[in-house]
Amino acid sequence: MAKFSSNPHAGGVTRAAPMPRAEHVSMESDLSETRPKAEPSRPLMQYLFNKRGRGGTRRVSVLPDQHVAVEMLRSRSAVDMHTVDLRFVDPRPIAVRKVAWPVLYVALGLTLLTAIATLLYAKAPGVAQKIGGLYTPVGLGVAAVLAYVLFYRLTTESLIFLSNNGRARFIVIAGRFGTMRRARPCAAAIVTHINIANKKFRQERQAYLRDEMREHARLHERGVLSADRYNEAKRRILKAHT
Repeated sequence: MAKFSSNPHAGGVTRAAPMPRAEHVSMESDLSETRPKAEPSRPLMQYLFNKRGRGGTRRVSVLPDQHVAVEMLRSRSAVDMHTVDLRFVDPRPIAVRKVAWPVLYVALGLTLLTAIATLLYAKAPGVAQKIGGLYTPVGLGVAAVLAYVLFYRLTTESLIFLSNNGRARFIVIAGRFGTMRRARPCAAAIVTHINIANKKFRQERQAYLRDEMREHARLHERGVLSADRYNEAKRRILKAHT
């Protein structure tokens, strides 16, 4: 049986007295399921996002009994799907935007050069002919457009739902520029069902933390949580258990 103790002085001597609950969380005790399993084939509602781009969210489904299924694109054809029990999700999502600033600066610079070359061609065609004539502003304009397209493709947005005590990334809606705007209805539905789960499935704190630990372990086994993030989540849950 896997046990996790927050007591650094725990030794090898077995005592008859039970260990205080603040020093012990077991993921494998009481394996009986108290919640219905998630049913991805019977979604209550679905939200579609980017269908291209590695690491982007393809679809988020709100399932019966307050679960969510998230499908992520690992490659152009490979899709990874995992489910999350909304009992353990913080209803306050975090918005993250990674802007490709260097590419944007290049695009703006090319735009300025295009304007200068165009003005020069109109006002001083003789001088413009020496530097390529009409080909110069046209070439700079095409380069500027390509830079803006690259900026759009490289700028990403994410809406992240963390676990309550473990603070691990349980639900990530990620994609290109504009994803957060498209994700608002989906996020609102998730928050609604988190609140329903909190009211419907009330537990004592010890039982709740044990189940939250098991949910983290399940997602770690699924490959959703890395070893580092899982271990950090365990540490936080054990700290909350004291």
